[in-house]
Amino acid sequence: MDNLLTDELMEKTFLFCWKKISDKEDAQDLAQEIIIDAMLVLRSGKKIENFYGLFWQIAHNKVVDFYRKKRPAKINLDDMENSLLGFDKSIGDYIKQEELDLLSKSMARLANIHRDILVHYYIKNQSVKEIASALKLPLGTVTSRLSDARKNLKENFETMENQNEKSENKSKIVDFDLEFYGNANQAWKAISSLIDRQILFACREKSQTISRLASQLGIPQLFIEDSITKLVRANVLFEEKKGKYLTDFTIFPKSVIRKAEEIDREICAKLKVTERFFEILNGMKQDFLKEDFYGNDFDWEYLLPYFIIRADREFGMKEGGNYLREKYGKGLPDRFWRNFYLSGQYEDEPEKVEEHTAPLIGPGYNYEIYNIPQYGHIEVHNTINTMSYEKNGHSYTLDLDRLHWLNGFNAPLYLELIKNPKKTLTEKEEVLAADMMNNGVLVKTSAGYKGTVPVISFALVDKWCKIWQEKFKSLSIEYHDALYKAEEKIVLPYIRHELLWASFWHVIPVGDRKSLDSKLMQYAIENNMVRFAEGKNASCVAMVLLKE
Repeated sequence: MDNLLTDELMEKTFLFCWKKISDKEDAQDLAQEIIIDAMLVLRSGKKIENFYGLFWQIAHNKVVDFYRKKRPAKINLDDMENSLLGFDKSIGDYIKQEELDLLSKSMARLANIHRDILVHYYIKNQSVKEIASALKLPLGTVTSRLSDARKNLKENFETMENQNEKSENKSKIVDFDLEFYGNANQAWKAISSLIDRQILFACREKSQTISRLASQLGIPQLFIEDSITKLVRANVLFEEKKGKYLTDFTIFPKSVIRKAEEIDREICAKLKVTERFFEILNGMKQDFLKEDFYGNDFDWEYLLPYFIIRADREFGMKEGGNYLREKYGKGLPDRFWRNFYLSGQYEDEPEKVEEHTAPLIGPGYNYEIYNIPQYGHIEVHNTINTMSYEKNGHSYTLDLDRLHWLNGFNAPLYLELIKNPKKTLTEKEEVLAADMMNNGVLVKTSAGYKGTVPVISFALVDKWCKIWQEKFKSLSIEYHDALYKAEEKIVLPYIRHELLWASFWHVIPVGDRKSLDSKLMQYAIENNMVRFAEGKNASCVAMVLLKE
């Protein structure tokens, strides 16, 4: 791939776009789209007879699409083309006329602010004062940028000249998957391209300058500047030192993830964690059912999935996580400043093909928040996230959209109907009720409407959480201490010191990790502890509505 997507091709692509659409910023964006599309074609594994023919066809199609969407303004290209295609010898004695090709590539790797300064100073022959006026910048800023631009251009030029752009000096393209927890929409949107992920991967262990990234990745600097800005704004990349950027989350090899999960299974089996967890939880059955909440007359097997996943939050994140932080994390910086957590996982070795195993249900805990005038703050919780599970040799599927079966529009009606089952409905309410019945949220009986989703107060859940923390404390500490010690040499070498507590639970099942959730739920299914109304839309088990 590196032999095909050369700097020369990338630069020609940019110049092609620039000449075609006559706008520098649009040309940069379009060239980046063409390069990414070409990368994806190469990564697809499809046999390509004539890559360059295909490449320029992609480029042509992108330009045609651009003109269909936007009619660009015409501008003079002379100065712009000169800024990339050549300089006179006044730029420095180290540049010779026959070296303009390398210089062109060196210029392409400069930051926009540095490239523009050089164009004004050497091509337009403007003074520092004139540049400051044209760019509306302080004199000191122009002087500083000009000095940095000269330095960076010389370094880029000499590096490319000495190394002759050997392909072995370029980083191999490595893609990775992302796992998010919490309010991660902005981060998810920011990490939108393969170039974004290449930047984050290259900066995962130590900070890098933009110039160094361009050299490492073999991508002209103008293609990555916008990505850097976007990733910093999304709090997934940060400027550790002036001009040097560091990825703000951990990216693990998948072989480490698989090894960590294998160790977790071994420890769970050795300590009989699952069996002991259910012994404690089922022992609390009567205490739960005597509480005053809608659904306390439902079958225990129907209610149990919610209690499994909700209790596991206290078992893991509260007791296990707090214990590990107290024992092993003293003095470490706390990076839990964001309202989301994330990790990356890349394939570093072929995954072994194993015999079929039953798909596990989990991980738990999706929820939506609504503010309804007549009820105030309510939350709809869905503690089953994965779509499939097995029971008695048969596969069953649940619907992920069930989290939205109760929402801000129909939840008020649901709450009214569980209080007044024979309420006379308006035409609009009949539509809402029919939709809830279709999803199994509501059923109609001879006594009127009946809800199938428990309704629990926040105060009662808080009470239960405190009880779970106390009941599970001893088992949680035993399990997580054994797990930490076993995983210490496997997982910790891949986590930067300051990211330990923001990364650890993406590999070890503390808090939101899916592994323990899955094992607990699958164990309950296999041992007939829980009841599912089987079928895609038939079950609301583990959906809970919390209200003030």
